[in-house]
Amino acid sequence: MAQLFIKANELEEKDTVRVFNERGKEVFYTRDDFIATGHRIKIFMADTITEVAYVQEKYDGDVARFEFAARDKFGTIERDFFTLAQNYNIDFDEDWEIVGDAIMWNYVVKRGSLDVMKVRNDLYLIPGQALNLTPTYIMDIVVESDILIGLAFVLAVYALNKYSY
Repeated sequence: MAQLFIKANELEEKDTVRVFNERGKEVFYTRDDFIATGHRIKIFMADTITEVAYVQEKYDGDVARFEFAARDKFGTIERDFFTLAQNYNIDFDEDWEIVGDAIMWNYVVKRGSLDVMKVRNDLYLIPGQALNLTPTYIMDIVVESDILIGLAFVLAVYALNKYSY
């Protein structure tokens, strides 16, 4: 199982953040792209200018959705406005669904009955990155090959909740 960490205050203030592994090493960073139509978050490998994934806002009539992609995997997510509960329509070939409170960063991503990833908001000291405990978004990803698409998906859920009006 792999873990990724994002300092919550950095993400909430801007869409540009650094993503760390469980040893405190920066593995990815993000940049928001103001030139793109709609909101776009580009995900890069640490210490490079190589874009490896992205999250892009798309409009279809009055419905805002976010596209997420990494390598050869691609999907979209939109909020289901026809129910009062937090329901999301996810179009991804692996049939992911969100169980829990995605707005508060406390949810599980499932594929059928199997957990793909757990996402939570917690006070956590990222090793070597801070002198005090800070609110941190923690992603526990079950299969290491899902790390990049999982990060793109989590940022798409974040963007959908932040930018959908």
